[in-house]
Amino acid sequence: MKEFRESTARTVHVQEYGILEIGTGMPPTLDKEGRKARSQAAKPRSVKMETENTPWRGYTLRRARPEELAVLPEVEHLAAQQFLQSAHPFAAQLESQSLEQLREYQRHGGIWVAATAEGGIAAFVLCKEVDGAAYIAELDVHPAHARQGLGRALFEVLKRHARERGYRAMLLTTFRDVPWNAPNYERWGFRIMRDDEVGPGLRAIREHETRMGLPEASRVCMVLPLEAAPGA
Repeated sequence: MKEFRESTARTVHVQEYGILEIGTGMPPTLDKEGRKARSQAAKPRSVKMETENTPWRGYTLRRARPEELAVLPEVEHLAAQQFLQSAHPFAAQLESQSLEQLREYQRHGGIWVAATAEGGIAAFVLCKEVDGAAYIAELDVHPAHARQGLGRALFEVLKRHARERGYRAMLLTTFRDVPWNAPNYERWGFRIMRDDEVGPGLRAIREHETRMGLPEASRVCMVLPLEAAPGA
């Protein structure tokens, strides 16, 4: 399985083909509730992040560089074509992230990439804080680098980073009826949230998805509880 993606109106998850999920392209700013919840979580620690530069099977998993942002929309678009084979083929033509949206994510430290030995971008993930948790907005893998576990590897780097920063959970929104979406995330440890568990930030994202045309009945919110990092 693999990966996912979001854009102005969505985040789309795919398998080893290229993408994984459709969420929303809402700006990665923190709402009042998110800041409050984050402040009540574990205190930030001054530690050197082990996830800053991770070698993996010939790739380097690291934070995106400013000059790399311009190539991410093309990776997103190519990854999204897998949705042509799903129950939601329209997702293949959803608008990609704009350069300004990507810059906003980067300003908040929320873009990680898988770089090839030649310096190309094989995959990327976008994340931001929502309701005091680490929200995965998009994860895309270029089709030429799919079917080898790269999306999962990038997700594991992000998960370690979230734990090191003191987050107690990861969140995402996805399709319940696409095999490489919700069923895949369940294999990664996520579970579908009850409606009364969904916080105001995540609820706003779902409402935005509905306004942008994503079928409400097919969308779910998912959560992955995180154990505290050693020494936290």
